[in-house]
Amino acid sequence: MLKIARVALPKEQLQKLTVAERSLFLLLGHASNQINTLWKLVIVLTNDGAKDSVEQKVSAAQTQIFVRLLIGIMREALKLIEKRFLASPLGKEYVPRLSPQATEALGRLKKRFSARDKFVVIRDNFAFHHPTPDDMEAAFQLAVKSDGDDTDWCMYVQDALLNSFFFVSDHVLVHGMANAMGETDVNEAHRKLLGDIAPIANDLSTFAFGFAEAIFRKYFGELNATLVAEIKDAPNIEDLRLPWFVDATSFSPTGGADK
Repeated sequence: MLKIARVALPKEQLQKLTVAERSLFLLLGHASNQINTLWKLVIVLTNDGAKDSVEQKVSAAQTQIFVRLLIGIMREALKLIEKRFLASPLGKEYVPRLSPQATEALGRLKKRFSARDKFVVIRDNFAFHHPTPDDMEAAFQLAVKSDGDDTDWCMYVQDALLNSFFFVSDHVLVHGMANAMGETDVNEAHRKLLGDIAPIANDLSTFAFGFAEAIFRKYFGELNATLVAEIKDAPNIEDLRLPWFVDATSFSPTGGADK
């Protein structure tokens, strides 16, 4: 059973924060929400279950899409901490106020700022921005020379556009990502990205909550949590799947149901 508590944050209290404090508090919460949402989806997407070889292939490509989006969101959160916390007066005031757990998480995150790492590369060139024509051509040529088979060079189509997939596009793109990361094996590049996601996602949320706690201590005093729900039938995340191919007969592109 999942016990859900609610912590009230009265707007009258939030108005006591400075503009910089309030902005960072709200944006870190927003970043944590986005990261947790996409991280759950990535976990679900990596669960086994697809039996058909075509579904396995397309579902794996779908996972890559969400991984890229999550990496982009996480990189944006890192930039938020770097610019609006560490490089601002807020950092000088609030670093000593952080809990030990938040301080340790911030220390690990700061190491991500010291060099241009793969998260920066993915965010800047594949997650939130399209590669240049030259980069796409380089990715295409690498894909041509790869050990993949003819089924990598295709589109999957179905009457419902929701089920159509330009597989060739993703096939080329992942080669560009691997090349940008300095990897020659696209599967190894994907494994390294997945391996980094969990600890960084945890550190980002740990810091977000640590900053929130420091804000609360300064302005709110003691906060009370009220039990508001008991979710008795929450599914185990390891039992969930998000397949690419779905029955979309009741869905129309306009958002209504077919008559």
